[in-house]
Amino acid sequence: MRSSDAHRLCGGGKGTVVRRRKELWPLEQLHQGVYGLEARPISRLARARAGAGAGAGAVTVVVTVVVALSLLAPSPALAGRSVTITGGGWGHGIGMSQYGAYWRAKQGAGPGQILKHYYTGTDITPAPMPHRLRVGLLPAYGSALTSISFGSSARKAASSGGVAVKVTGSHRALATGSSGDHWRIEASPTGGMRVYKNDHKVKVGGSTVFGGPRRPVYVVYQKHGSLVHLDQKNNDYAYGRMKIETYPTSTCSTGYCERLVLKIPMEKYVYGLGEVPSSWPQAALQTQAIAGRTYAFRKVTSSGQHRYPCDCAVYDSTIDQAYIGDAKRTGSGAYWAAWKHAVDATAGKVITYHGAPIDALYSSSSGGHTENNENVWGGSPVPYLRGVSDKADKAGGANPNFKWSTTMSWADLSSRLNSYFGDGTLQRFKLEQPFGVSGRVTVVKSPDRGGAKIVGSTRTVRASGWAVRAALGLKDTLFRVSVSYTVAASLKPQYERLSGAPGHATGPAHAVPRHTGRRLGKAQGFEVGRMTHNRAAGKTVWQHGHVLHRYNILGREKGVLGMPLSSVWGPGAYKGATYDNGIILASRATGAHSIRGKFLAAYRRAGGPKGKLELPLLDRHDSAALPGGGELQRFGQGTIYHQPRAAKAHALWGPIDERYRKLGMAGSACGYPLSSIAKTSTGAAATFQHGTMSRTQSRHVEVRCS
Repeated sequence: MRSSDAHRLCGGGKGTVVRRRKELWPLEQLHQGVYGLEARPISRLARARAGAGAGAGAVTVVVTVVVALSLLAPSPALAGRSVTITGGGWGHGIGMSQYGAYWRAKQGAGPGQILKHYYTGTDITPAPMPHRLRVGLLPAYGSALTSISFGSSARKAASSGGVAVKVTGSHRALATGSSGDHWRIEASPTGGMRVYKNDHKVKVGGSTVFGGPRRPVYVVYQKHGSLVHLDQKNNDYAYGRMKIETYPTSTCSTGYCERLVLKIPMEKYVYGLGEVPSSWPQAALQTQAIAGRTYAFRKVTSSGQHRYPCDCAVYDSTIDQAYIGDAKRTGSGAYWAAWKHAVDATAGKVITYHGAPIDALYSSSSGGHTENNENVWGGSPVPYLRGVSDKADKAGGANPNFKWSTTMSWADLSSRLNSYFGDGTLQRFKLEQPFGVSGRVTVVKSPDRGGAKIVGSTRTVRASGWAVRAALGLKDTLFRVSVSYTVAASLKPQYERLSGAPGHATGPAHAVPRHTGRRLGKAQGFEVGRMTHNRAAGKTVWQHGHVLHRYNILGREKGVLGMPLSSVWGPGAYKGATYDNGIILASRATGAHSIRGKFLAAYRRAGGPKGKLELPLLDRHDSAALPGGGELQRFGQGTIYHQPRAAKAHALWGPIDERYRKLGMAGSACGYPLSSIAKTSTGAAATFQHGTMSRTQSRHVEVRCS
């Protein structure tokens, strides 16, 4: 059940369901190497089918900390593809990052500085705490329970481990026990409870059923210095008083279910929060103590202490916060005093915005940037839950979830999405922009904006990033998806000789030229370029970069160049590749251009890229200065010209080409060139339709055309 506050944050709209507010830390860590530093949430998100969740307001897209946008192409088969999901962070990314707070404290920041960084425009303010906080221990969220069992043990040497079981309104105990005794309390069909001590039914004045929905049974142990060990939680509790209540419901076979509520002072509750290691810097511990106290205090002030079905203010799990009782003390070891001091030093302090306690959301890791609340769960923007830069979340390399990745097959991806969304066999999957200020996948903002688009054989689904996170079991909504395909058998030998340099295949192999009925070979796209097997030549080549880009523009195998005959060659100032009908040359200065047919023959006669012409500046094209449909191609130091229907194209360069172009090229008195430039005893010359042009050694050009 959502609290009213959760309903407000999420907009309360149809199809928007949030069942867990936070993804937090594990049970207390880092005690003599028992736990280590890795964040591992103690429970996973209950599936929140938030498929829509519209959010208001514009979202600014910034440079993200993860890899490029994913667009998974359709294919009839599920086999032969693997899916890599890369991301950052652990949790929801709203509010404070615990790893970020840790590192900021390590760098000398105080709790006030840390909290004000993550919660925009807030203050740290003392507030009167409730006399007792109601903490829901059992049942777990959404479950049903008809029996609760526990034992007791001595916490102090002088203690007997005493426990007393009473009914509300009566000072007399139903039964008492000491260390080693075991208790079980069961709901009866009348709404009362039966009490068992060491498997023997407790009987008082002839009655074996006690209390009822309005008269809970409660367990007293703190004043005896005892610990109560709750079997269903496998946790010990030292503070407070436990109340076991029944409530009518059809969920349980007796007609009544049981719940267990711990009534405990606020500071003792904060003692038992298992959110961060007690070995962390004192400023980080005080930061966490204030945030944890604020979260619980806000629940009391906004939702009261009788949420259904727990009849509590907060659950003890990551639905709210991880309250682990005495395990915090025992798990902290020598650091228990540090955590206790952090709680005591901040007693009664909460985070406020304009004087009111805030919804102090936090998570283990932000992945480098926190997120605006409306982008994660929808609803209206909350002014203090704005996304902020959080490079400290990397924690100097100590945060294992700052960056993460997971791999699965396409079939597994399809199965997980279908199990959650019922879309059938997956055909396409796309993350829709805009992303959040942190780069997170957002709620669905409109039919074509935000969230994810899942196209299946059964139906098309628009889902929020939070819903996709739940469906795929991801750590956060800060993620991107890429797909790699199996390398085709005909390409694999060359792929292995290249040591996998093309990267992962990004699509299935296919016959080329496409959609022509001819099968001249096979091609496949990769992260870096494209590989093609030329069947006639018996070659497999790899094209990439500017060369491949130009080949694509020219129509690939169906274009003027035909099938590729070589991989990209030419390390140094330029690169190139050879094709059935020409070549492509590319450099940073000149771009990539093709040379083909008679132009290529003339280019080779002129010495190629190392000759007088140098690299091409344009592909060949017609010009108004070339009457009758002639063509030319410009190079770094000259031009090749072709007269319509002539057997050859001819190259001019240097001063002769410059003068020829100034005269108007073939539209001048000289007409088309009939030869390329050739050396003479006095310099160089070229023959034209209506004369000659010559160059002396002093670079003077003489024109003899009529």
